[in-house]
Amino acid sequence: MEEQKHERISEKDYFMKIAEVVAQRSTCIRRSVGAVLVKDSHIISTGYNGAPSGFKHCTEESCVRKNLKSGVNHELCRGVHAEINCIIQAALHGTLIQGNTTLYCTTFPCMSCLKLIINAGIKNIVYKEGYNMENQIKQDLIKESDLNIEKYILEGH
Repeated sequence: MEEQKHERISEKDYFMKIAEVVAQRSTCIRRSVGAVLVKDSHIISTGYNGAPSGFKHCTEESCVRKNLKSGVNHELCRGVHAEINCIIQAALHGTLIQGNTTLYCTTFPCMSCLKLIINAGIKNIVYKEGYNMENQIKQDLIKESDLNIEKYILEGH
């Protein structure tokens, strides 16, 4: 019998695949986003976007933004973004996130999340899909911060 070769996936592939699974828990009807916060090669928290914990999930009937363009009037949305839920979960469990931490996100953070990520002391962002990347203020924040930003590309492809 021939021995099957098993190829171990890279850490980036592993953590991004987990972020993709986390996104499947999203309760947002417009976009499913997942985030995984990693420190020293260990997951310290996860988050997905949706209504606050304990609240009714969003529906076609309850979504105030369902007919608006992405990014418009985001303050009307009752959902909490995946990246913020990731930071909140770490805080609720008393986990220090400052330092050499990496946030794996299925979608690049919005402006509000980016500012919170910077203040939280997260050092690296690996993202799968861009979001409002042409925003000059966002680009200036990235340049001024000491964040390392990396667009995720499936390794070996």
